[in-house]
Amino acid sequence: MKNLNLTKSHVLKVSKKMVKFLFFLFFLLFSTSVSAQQNESLKEQVNNVLTQKSSSAFYVGNENYINGKRVALDTAYFSPDNDTLYLYFDKALAEMPFRESSLPVVQDSIRAVLPDSLQNIPLKIWANQLALEELVPNYYRNEISVDKNRLTPEARHRKNVVKKLRPYSISEGLDGANIALWNSHGWYYGPARDRWEWQRARLFTNLEDISPSSFVIPFIIPMLENAGANVFNARERDWQIHEVVVDNDQSTGKSKFKKPRKRNDEDKGFVYSEFIQGTTNPFQEGTAIQFDSRNKPNVATYIPDFPEAGEYSVYVSYAKGDGPVTYRVTHSGGVSDFLVDQRMGYGTWIYLDKFYFNAGKDKKAAKVELIAPEGEGKTFSADAVRFGGGMGNIARNGRAGGLARYFEGARYNLQYSGAPDTLVWNLHNGEDDYKDDYMSRGEWVNWLMGAPFGPTKNRMAPGLEIPIDLAFAFHTDAGILPDNKIVGTLGIYSTDRDTSVFPDGQSKYASRDLTDLIQTQIVSDINAVYKSNWTRRGMWNSQYSEAYRPQVPTMLLELLSHQNLEDAKYVLNPKFRFDVSRAIYKGMLRFITSQNGQDYIVQPLPVDHVNARFTNGNAVKLAWKPVMDELEPTAVPEKYMVYKRIGDNGFDNGTLVTEPEITLTDLEPGKVYGFRVTAVNAGGESFPSETVAVGRAENSKGQVLIVNGFDRTDGPAIFETDSLAGVWRFLDHGVAYGYDVSTTGDQYDFERESAWLDDDSPGLGASYADLETTIFRGNTFDFSLVHGKSLLANGYSFVTSSDEAVENDLVVLKDYQLVDLLYGEEKQTLLPGKDSVPYFEIYTEKMLNALSEYAENGGNIFMSGAYVGTEIPKEKLQKERIGNLLGFKWRTDHAVKNGQFYSVNSNSNFTGTFNTDYVLEQYPVEAPDGIEAFDENGKTIFRYAENGISAGVYYESKHKSLVLGFPFESVKGQSERDALMREILRMLNE
Repeated sequence: MKNLNLTKSHVLKVSKKMVKFLFFLFFLLFSTSVSAQQNESLKEQVNNVLTQKSSSAFYVGNENYINGKRVALDTAYFSPDNDTLYLYFDKALAEMPFRESSLPVVQDSIRAVLPDSLQNIPLKIWANQLALEELVPNYYRNEISVDKNRLTPEARHRKNVVKKLRPYSISEGLDGANIALWNSHGWYYGPARDRWEWQRARLFTNLEDISPSSFVIPFIIPMLENAGANVFNARERDWQIHEVVVDNDQSTGKSKFKKPRKRNDEDKGFVYSEFIQGTTNPFQEGTAIQFDSRNKPNVATYIPDFPEAGEYSVYVSYAKGDGPVTYRVTHSGGVSDFLVDQRMGYGTWIYLDKFYFNAGKDKKAAKVELIAPEGEGKTFSADAVRFGGGMGNIARNGRAGGLARYFEGARYNLQYSGAPDTLVWNLHNGEDDYKDDYMSRGEWVNWLMGAPFGPTKNRMAPGLEIPIDLAFAFHTDAGILPDNKIVGTLGIYSTDRDTSVFPDGQSKYASRDLTDLIQTQIVSDINAVYKSNWTRRGMWNSQYSEAYRPQVPTMLLELLSHQNLEDAKYVLNPKFRFDVSRAIYKGMLRFITSQNGQDYIVQPLPVDHVNARFTNGNAVKLAWKPVMDELEPTAVPEKYMVYKRIGDNGFDNGTLVTEPEITLTDLEPGKVYGFRVTAVNAGGESFPSETVAVGRAENSKGQVLIVNGFDRTDGPAIFETDSLAGVWRFLDHGVAYGYDVSTTGDQYDFERESAWLDDDSPGLGASYADLETTIFRGNTFDFSLVHGKSLLANGYSFVTSSDEAVENDLVVLKDYQLVDLLYGEEKQTLLPGKDSVPYFEIYTEKMLNALSEYAENGGNIFMSGAYVGTEIPKEKLQKERIGNLLGFKWRTDHAVKNGQFYSVNSNSNFTGTFNTDYVLEQYPVEAPDGIEAFDENGKTIFRYAENGISAGVYYESKHKSLVLGFPFESVKGQSERDALMREILRMLNE
């Protein structure tokens, strides 16, 4: 330490306060006679005290702040000119989050150890060469002036590359924002072992190379896009293994391209190739057509040929044009329009949306039209349109990776997307794909922007002229802690590499603001929802490639540790993934709007209590309730979108309504309709509600109410002893939100003392790889469609209601001849953390009351689910109540493994199989119940073929009931389900 200039009187006064450590700081430490050894010893004492205080008193708002770095005082300086004491600390103090309210706490903590003579002098505290108040993010400043150098320069303000045409406006969301992100690592080629491999180990049935995808793809990207943002991902985002390309050069299958009129030239463009060798850039090997529009719109048409029905992402490519064009997508749900500005984003794939397409080629039902507007003197471009993610096709040492492109690292997707090799993804001359992969991500951001933000090797490279607002890297590799502790959330940014400003003069401390906002939101939301005292770690200002390479505000997030079992309990839970993703979206929203001086509103949560009922003729009334967000007061629904689906097709573009209900008319008999609802406000659109299915039969035999009680999403079972710990998927594999994209396989090493050797032998948590590239169904919230198809096939009309609507008397059960209780894999669940409130209970008091009243009036009940017996409460009175109502009792769980069952009814020879496999079409049932008749009024009507255990019970008293110990919707084959429903309806209704 140096530069401590104290007057003689000051020194004398300090020397009388020997009990405080700053006596050493101001007297002995800086005495000319003190030895170097004494100096270091006393400096150590000072820093010990400061480190202890920094983790408690300095940071207001989170007692569980743990950085792991010691705060060190570098320099103390007393200025006699203004009687101010200056204290200069190192980076560790600058890595803490500060607010205006915490600044006095820091000062008071230091004053508490100063002598009386120095109590009233001003203190000035610095950390990493910034005054402490400058570490308060702009967003949190009230009294402190905003640092204008951190704001987004006007030239880089928001511009839409793609604008989805909606019937509502997003005035206080992210409309026009452009966000670049990537989900950790991926499948890559390692020359040392001459194999394609992951960059991380398979642990606790999970893997960092694919785990962040279960946040980014189903949650973060849709939330940002629902707020109006354009999101660019360095990795492929569509797990669809099929790829259909329609192009002027070469198309796949029987796909066809129809050229526009008035073509005037060609430019470089994409060409399809089954395998891409070396450094070949597919966007330099083909052509793109240039054309003009004059007195009327000019159209290029892309007609795809799909190998099978399914959901496909739609990407477009073009060379540079003179302005916006319309891409009109015709899909199974209708027609959707997008405005794409060809002055940006040329020479790569630009994502539009994901749609359901039927198999084959049908120019009336599946096509994309590029419509250039009327006008003189403008030139536009038509290149390729791509449907689906496809398989990886970049060959390394003569062979491709063999997995869907979705699983591969960014380096390969960027090559396929036209990024220049020498600037972006081939920085090591093809010799080190591992380094190329993580280095390419930041350089790709710079290429999207172009001069003067271009890649490191050429800042003036023209790029794609997309004004990126921020970049975000998502990882889950934050270390390991013993003793059942949570590793927690680490944020990383960079301000010191090369210069302290971005090429347009914006301060790189904007990256610190971004990191603070997102990390704060994550920790705050987790603690509020899970009561977990989640660990907030530091905000490291470090030279990580993914943090310093992008020439825009950037955060590298280490959310938690996939290597640590306590963290794994959270990462495997779909609700946690949703909540964390919403926190990340909110942090980005607050950052971008504050950067641009705008107000913000958070998009609403999904609605609930959805229910449908028939009115007059072929009309149905749909109603629901909005859901308020306890964590976000601005997330209030203002309007709603109602989406319709006919049969197995995709959903239409929706109808905007102002009230939480709508009457839909002209429903055709014999068709199954699906409806789902979203809430909207000025901040954007929520995720959709569950889907309620409706169908009216011609010459209907009666009306059935399907009650959807399958709301559960959940992580797999976890067990722990002193010596063993891990994930027991065979006991309960959990239920994914939508689809499971991140399970590697069952864990096989449960020994706590099992040591890590390498990624092929990682010790505790080591897991199989048999499922790691299998996308399989979880809870898609649309299984009323499956029940409804079979009801309609047997001549019954039906509507659907959520279980919440029934429990709150929004549905009149007595209006229906039969109630079909759809409980899937519903069962009571506790969240990870300390929240002890049970979720997803089947036998609530309100539901039992509603069903009891219905049964008393002679109503009949059909119930199915994997845990309908397991979930019966242990209390005797409740057992008897449920037994008398539904006519069955629990015998065993995990009753069968192969899913085969058969009828023991003398009037039937039915046999069937329910799904226990990991497939896309149906969720696997791992724990079906064995159930038996409650009393003499009931009897077994189905048994499991594997062991003869009772699988289904029929009961008849004042009313009739039929209960299956497995979910009806899990039965394989439409004809088998129809036949089973025929058996059920015959016994209950005929």
